[in-house]
Amino acid sequence: MGEIFLSFTFGPLIMLYVGYYLKLIKRYYTKKFKEIKQIPKVEKIKSVEIKDEKVKEFVKKSINIKYFNQSFFYNNLKTLKIKRSKNLKMLNIYVNQYTPVDNAIYITDENALFHELNHVSSSYYDGDDYSGLSQNEFGTGLNEGYTELLMERYYQFTDSYCVEKRIAINLEKIIGREKSEECYYTANLYDFIEELKQYDTEENILKFINYVDIMSSLIDNSILNKVYYHILVNSMKKINLYLLKWYTLKQKRLLENKLISNKQCYNNIQKYSKKLVSLKNVESVKYRVLDKKLINKEVEKILGERVLYEK
Repeated sequence: MGEIFLSFTFGPLIMLYVGYYLKLIKRYYTKKFKEIKQIPKVEKIKSVEIKDEKVKEFVKKSINIKYFNQSFFYNNLKTLKIKRSKNLKMLNIYVNQYTPVDNAIYITDENALFHELNHVSSSYYDGDDYSGLSQNEFGTGLNEGYTELLMERYYQFTDSYCVEKRIAINLEKIIGREKSEECYYTANLYDFIEELKQYDTEENILKFINYVDIMSSLIDNSILNKVYYHILVNSMKKINLYLLKWYTLKQKRLLENKLISNKQCYNNIQKYSKKLVSLKNVESVKYRVLDKKLINKEVEKILGERVLYEK
């Protein structure tokens, strides 16, 4: 009887779980992506009544952030539902999530509330889901990473999405802090991609975002990051190669415009390459993403010189 009960209870959940990751693996091999849309204009709202003390604290800390989107935040806050569950926390089950479709935060850990409220302040839903640096769940990994970067920058707290945050930091060094924050708070993935098109094709940029999504979904899963470790490692390798390529192209442009010297160019690239995520150890499985030889090879393609390491 117990086995039958378990199969009826957990069977659908297991099927959903397996189906999700089969869909994810399919995305790894995809060559076609949905069109990224421009976000529509949103009604400007300056304030609404706030009753939750934690939300008041968040607003107090956020209101002076240059690109903090009061219109998005207050528009969502009018109907926002915050559902706290102490029972799940007692069972050591943590669910912290904002869902724009039903405009609700589900939370078991109060420390995660500001992270979710950042999603509230950077999301707009009109049938399409525009949220920070993601759109209709495409770009979720990048969006979570940049949210954590902002958590560290403006709220002096960060405890999740460490690898995604490192990618966001490295990407911000290419696009710039001002433009990155503006795109995030206006949920403008379209303009974010337009900025990167200075350095690559739209197709390659979409591939990069897709690789970040795949990596993000696998890296913290102690079972699947072993089962699909080759996909995780290759995704991270592709992510790093795109970042290195774009940053090197940016340095080349600065060099050509005589804004930096040869030495500065080389030093910048050398420092940047050392900040790329290495994934040395994930759940006791060791990964090697990029080696010095491969970094040199990629930089040589752009600058025509070997600038980082001796072969």
